[in-house]
Amino acid sequence: MFLSEIYIYSEPRCRSVDYQELSSYVNGLLPGTRVMLAGPILEEYIDGFEGSIRDGVVRRLAVSLAKAKVRALEDPVPDEQSVLEGEVVYERRRLEDRKNTVFGLIYDAHILSAIYGSLLSSEKSRIEQLHIIFTNQLIGTRDTADRRYHARTVLCGSPSIVSLSGITIAPAKDTGFYIARRSAEAFGFAEEEKMEVAAGFAGDSLSLDDPRLTEVAKGYIAQALAYRLSGDAFCSDPDCRLYNAHRQRELIRAQLDSDSEYCGMHEELFNRQARTNGG
Repeated sequence: MFLSEIYIYSEPRCRSVDYQELSSYVNGLLPGTRVMLAGPILEEYIDGFEGSIRDGVVRRLAVSLAKAKVRALEDPVPDEQSVLEGEVVYERRRLEDRKNTVFGLIYDAHILSAIYGSLLSSEKSRIEQLHIIFTNQLIGTRDTADRRYHARTVLCGSPSIVSLSGITIAPAKDTGFYIARRSAEAFGFAEEEKMEVAAGFAGDSLSLDDPRLTEVAKGYIAQALAYRLSGDAFCSDPDCRLYNAHRQRELIRAQLDSDSEYCGMHEELFNRQARTNGG
């Protein structure tokens, strides 16, 4: 497949990620493909309107986001989920305040991708283009095996989503972290003290202010690229950046500690695409 343009949308609520470095990385991985760095997709769309029209756009997006929220892990999100006005107000406030982070909420990844996709013009919706959207929102998909939603790091598709919160939450932390956390709760520690306990496992897991997050994000961009190029985002090799890590230790090994970035098969996948693009 010929991939002519890649758009990377930044997330202003996470300052530990260097999006310019991510853009340069993709340029190096796929020379000959035009890589464009854009601002946050929702906020930049809103900024294209003024006055009462802008207010209407913000409200419509707030309603759509509220409808995408997962209310019960066991239940699929209905196609037309009813929402409360308070939920709409919350989403609207988050859209207006670009420092406002989301905690404890999961959004259906497929519905969220459809919302993002609806904001793209026809000129940016061609098959040879790929849009990769970073968000601090926690995304989830419903597992058909246990019929529950699970937090995810990435949704590969059109457009693709990389959840920065998902990177820090979806792959499970070391068992010792959960034991220490439960012990701190049992002793009635304050939240600050609980965080100090968690800090003891910082090397084995990532946080949203982790300076390693930029390097890790490169691997999740690569997964979105691999999915577009081959139809498969993941690799079974635990030392390949396309490895689908289920634990933080696995994530750190694949993205940070491996001697080589990609296995032979996936290195050739990207090299072949670069040759196709004339890079």
